[in-house]
Amino acid sequence: MSGQVVDINLLERSYRVMCPDGQESALREAAQKLDTRLNETRSATKLTNVEQIAVMTALNLCHEWMQEKAEQNEKMMALEDKVALLQATIKKAIGEPKHD
Repeated sequence: MSGQVVDINLLERSYRVMCPDGQESALREAAQKLDTRLNETRSATKLTNVEQIAVMTALNLCHEWMQEKAEQNEKMMALEDKVALLQATIKKAIGEPKHD
């Protein structure tokens, strides 16, 4: 894998991270968003241990991701139901027999 080292800052600490070529700005943006979330967790919980802040932030992000995934699945199922209804309506309108 080719790439380059990118310096990022999280909770006032510097880290050097290998990054694939062309993905540097995406990495920096992700690091900035993560740093924001880490600082929000630190402020909200009054935790001072970096490891605890990281774990709490990771748990919160995973929980949010799981909720968003469940919402997307619900939306997809609703769309699939609408498509099936439209297909049935079209078949009925053009006189095709149902195949269940």
